[in-house]
Amino acid sequence: MKQKRDRYEMHKYWGKKPSSDLGALIRKYSNEGDTVLDPFSGYGVFCCEAFLLNRNVISNDLNPVANFLNEQLLNKDVDLDLLKQQWGSIREEFKPFVEKWFEWKVNNKAVQLSSILRDKNDVPLKAKYKVNGGRKALEIELNGDDVNKYIEYEASQTIEDWYPVTKLIVNSRISAKKGMDVSHVFTKRTLSCHARLLSLIEKHSSGKEQNLLKVAFTANLANCSRLVPPIKSRGDMAPGAWMTGFYTGETYLENNVLQYFENRLVKAIKGKSDYLSYFGGSGELDLYPINYSNEFKIINQDAKNLNIGDETIDYIFTDPPYGDAVPYFEQSIIWNSWLSLVPDYDNEIVITDSKEREKNHSVYEHDINEAFSEIRRVLKTGKMFSLTYHSLSGLEWKAITNACIKNGFDLVSFEWLVQKSFTPRQINRAKTIKGDVLVTFKKSNTIKKYRSDSNDETITLFSRNIEQWLENELLDTNEIFLRIMKMVFSERILIGNVDLLKILVQQFILTNDNKWALHDELKVC
Repeated sequence: MKQKRDRYEMHKYWGKKPSSDLGALIRKYSNEGDTVLDPFSGYGVFCCEAFLLNRNVISNDLNPVANFLNEQLLNKDVDLDLLKQQWGSIREEFKPFVEKWFEWKVNNKAVQLSSILRDKNDVPLKAKYKVNGGRKALEIELNGDDVNKYIEYEASQTIEDWYPVTKLIVNSRISAKKGMDVSHVFTKRTLSCHARLLSLIEKHSSGKEQNLLKVAFTANLANCSRLVPPIKSRGDMAPGAWMTGFYTGETYLENNVLQYFENRLVKAIKGKSDYLSYFGGSGELDLYPINYSNEFKIINQDAKNLNIGDETIDYIFTDPPYGDAVPYFEQSIIWNSWLSLVPDYDNEIVITDSKEREKNHSVYEHDINEAFSEIRRVLKTGKMFSLTYHSLSGLEWKAITNACIKNGFDLVSFEWLVQKSFTPRQINRAKTIKGDVLVTFKKSNTIKKYRSDSNDETITLFSRNIEQWLENELLDTNEIFLRIMKMVFSERILIGNVDLLKILVQQFILTNDNKWALHDELKVC
């Protein structure tokens, strides 16, 4: 099966899991007509796969932009032909506006700049453009007169359309500084163009069609912000991608809003066409037709207090918040603000370095346990609950692990689910795990007793088992993590402030081929 589905490429929301793996889970642990839930649905890959497999779906996320994206992903009412007509009207009015901002003369001929390299003081250095009909972008240096004209035109313009000035939550870890608001991550040029584009979308479109245009619009925001770094190893103007945070480097790329938006709109239309094909008689499921009789519900609730009846859910899958890896609400402010959506920051389950939010590890552990208590309450006895997580930080994976044990979930399986893409931290650190762990549990009739060993006892237990395993064979970090977690779940061991990675680093040696070994074994080699 195709791994990268068009329907999941409409937007850049984080944390998407492979659809083929999720489809296999849905088939294995539920039946057509069952009701399934994802309490932290994010973009909605699981919920979409479940809906296409004729399950009744409840998709929940406290982040309003996630709910917005879920709605646009799952609805079947959008008219793509009408949307294209509306885009024609929008484009006709938008194109001359953008052209004034990005027009340049090369050899006395007017061209449209597609990308401009600017330094951290916003001074233009280089630019790219395409000749009509040409496929390859041409690069030009910008001299003193060019730079002055570019800056003077920008300074002389007034932005007449609405744009958000929502304050960023101060957090040094994601470069959100005091006094910064959403508008500061754009140049005046791209801010003006985005503001005009949004006003035209709202002028010429409405309903589901307008919402799908806004999916493309929000997906394009970071593309045309000051957050796009060049990949210098590939050239001064080789485009990188916004990953996380609000950091602007020594140089950044200012991209043409119209050109980049049209690319995102193509992705949105392809994604929606892919989804609609399942219901219109031309999709890949034609060989195995499904008589759809299911429904979906999208709710925006605190996962610690779901408005769902007791024992009403047949299967639950979720990818819970990654602790401090991604402060979702703080980063998605770039999308929520333009859509005039206001998140419930108080009830977000997260660890953040933002001092004003008071969301530390102990609060995270408490909140995760409350959320998993809700999962137990709504899940039918004897039914399955699957989750993924990847952090090896003792203060994060122990919170999720302990919540599963405390709330009476019995281990069914423990395996690797390769994630859509590795984080920079995973790529750059050989000692960390690669990919997500997939754990499936069964809800037991009663909550069984569990062990509450001291930190020292747990460290000793882990160390002795790792030592025994390494006496027989060298193991990578993934395999050791998997074995430890199977033991923890099987023996129902609550974990204190124990960091597995720290145990490995302090007591064992990592070989050149990224396998862990005993100190003595390495010396013999």
